[in-house]
Amino acid sequence: MKKNIVLVFISILVLGVFLSGCTIGEEQEIPDTEPGITGYVMDIADGRILVISSEAQDFSATGGIKEFYNAIWFSKAPENIKIGDQVHVWFDSVAESYPGQSEVKHIEVMPEEKPDGADLNKSEAINKALMSYENKGLALKSMVFQKETDKWQIKLKDVLNDLEYDIEIEDTK
Repeated sequence: MKKNIVLVFISILVLGVFLSGCTIGEEQEIPDTEPGITGYVMDIADGRILVISSEAQDFSATGGIKEFYNAIWFSKAPENIKIGDQVHVWFDSVAESYPGQSEVKHIEVMPEEKPDGADLNKSEAINKALMSYENKGLALKSMVFQKETDKWQIKLKDVLNDLEYDIEIEDTK
């Protein structure tokens, strides 16, 4: 009987440690609202991360641009976040600039994806692609791993200058 109680207690303790380790950021409670932005970490500087949305918005019907990517610099981001990570970010207010500026309230890193036959995962391939450019204000438009050629085909868009870059990355670490 005592063994069963001890096993239950240890199981609860291990589960509690596991669950607390799954959340990133200061706030441990998972928000019950949708994230404010979902995108990729495209730059890290001065303890902040630049998250650029992965989906373009079309504002041309109201006189705006056809392909707008939301971009926000976040302070108070966890140190283990890296360039290329796909994230969901919850935040309160945003300074009205472009890119915007805010503070992370809660952040979740999406699981890494590594296509069949690839050596690099998505974040590693994005990171390699961004090393070629000084300007990190680039949105990820598309990304495909070509198993036949062992290369990543990545399309980036400069969110400030409306330029597009087609990049081919060798799939090697």
